[in-house]
Amino acid sequence: MTRRAICIAVIAVIATLTATAQKSLDFASKFMTLCQGDTTVSCVTVSPKMMEQLGKMRGDEEQDEQLAQAIAKIKTLRMVSAPATLYQRAEELLKRNGRRFALQKEYQGDNAHGAFYTRQDRRGSTVELIMLREDDGSQTLTIVDLTGNIDEEFLCFLYNISFKN
Repeated sequence: MTRRAICIAVIAVIATLTATAQKSLDFASKFMTLCQGDTTVSCVTVSPKMMEQLGKMRGDEEQDEQLAQAIAKIKTLRMVSAPATLYQRAEELLKRNGRRFALQKEYQGDNAHGAFYTRQDRRGSTVELIMLREDDGSQTLTIVDLTGNIDEEFLCFLYNISFKN
């Protein structure tokens, strides 16, 4: 009887952990919760349909192909805008959750600096990419949070776009 109760308890715990993991928030959602009530912070979610429409815009044919392939890998895209004073708060949240988010690259430009963080699933696949960018001129923080199938090719494509600007 005791063995049966223990098995049921273990199954209940596993089911709860699985449900919690499946509903885990992305970084942008966590940051917005942290800044709840702050009217200077806003978040925009770009739908997959809108991303598809953006991919149909005309431009350089090779770049259009790369963009279309990149968009196909994205599940969600959230953009957070906030005062630059919140950059440290965002970075601290990422570092506090260091088992979940890993720093990949930092960058420094003439008028902006920032960092890329990633989150991997249990199999080691990258499923979330967070880009922090503090613009010195406008004193703004921009967080771009992408979830989806984020492979090395996709990361290189995004790094190249970011470092050109």
